[in-house]
Amino acid sequence: MLVADVVCHLSVYPSLHNPPIHSESNELIPSPMLSHSPLTPQFGLLVHGIDLSVGVAAELLDEMRQLLHEHGLLLFKDQQIDESQQAAFASIFGKFSRQGPIQQTTQDVTYVSNTRQDGSFGKGELQFHSDQYFFPYPMKAIMLYAIDVPLKGGHTLFANTHLAFQRMPLALRQALSQHEVRHTFDYDSVDYGEQQNQRVKKITVSQWHPAIARHPWSQKEILTISQATAKELVGPASTSDKEQLMTQANTYIADPAHLYSHGWEVGDLIVWDNLLLQHARPDFDPNEKRTLRRCALAHDMETVH
Repeated sequence: MLVADVVCHLSVYPSLHNPPIHSESNELIPSPMLSHSPLTPQFGLLVHGIDLSVGVAAELLDEMRQLLHEHGLLLFKDQQIDESQQAAFASIFGKFSRQGPIQQTTQDVTYVSNTRQDGSFGKGELQFHSDQYFFPYPMKAIMLYAIDVPLKGGHTLFANTHLAFQRMPLALRQALSQHEVRHTFDYDSVDYGEQQNQRVKKITVSQWHPAIARHPWSQKEILTISQATAKELVGPASTSDKEQLMTQANTYIADPAHLYSHGWEVGDLIVWDNLLLQHARPDFDPNEKRTLRRCALAHDMETVH
């Protein structure tokens, strides 16, 4: 079944911030600060000194959200957390997504795994993409926690689409701004594991988005074209020129000189802005175990039941 295409422009949704926490006293109380260091000169932070198994202090929640807003990706090392602890941490960034057959058949966590019976997307290469651009409202953020990692390979690549936009020549920006891009995904093309295969509704979904959109948090320009799910452009360019525009855009996004490549270690937890960043995975030895626990945070415009 093919879901009808609907032209969609990314909407501005509410800020990540919850209302600030105020003290009942008039006395100024120093707020604790998070310790962190940059992962790359351009984006991403390594956050130090946080034990997620005991939760995050209420005074740090706004700062945690602001760091994700400003830097796009947060890495926490050496964590020992279970499903409920990960879900509790993920919930400070928003509600859990429920759109799509996978999210509708699971609770707050899923598994990217080549060994678990309920694991999906666990094998092979994944091209650059942001999750669920084939729906009207792509996910706000994604969180992965490393349980099993291969000895070699299986790393995750991250690309900042605003920085890719900034590196583009003006003529390419102007051409892309006149086009929309259609994203399509076939749920029948993926093995969801023995437990999930019979429960996941095998549909094909398709959605249009502007090729250059405004990020709903910052209003910065972001690119929505991707290698994995972007199928065609609609706009004034000829067919051959549209194909060239797609190729050029993907080249800027996947430029190795501007990527963050994360080699997973057990206990790593990463949360990232799914609209700002695209991610990819090179192939790895399928005989090695690789399991990441995943939380998907809904776009604020997604209706979550």
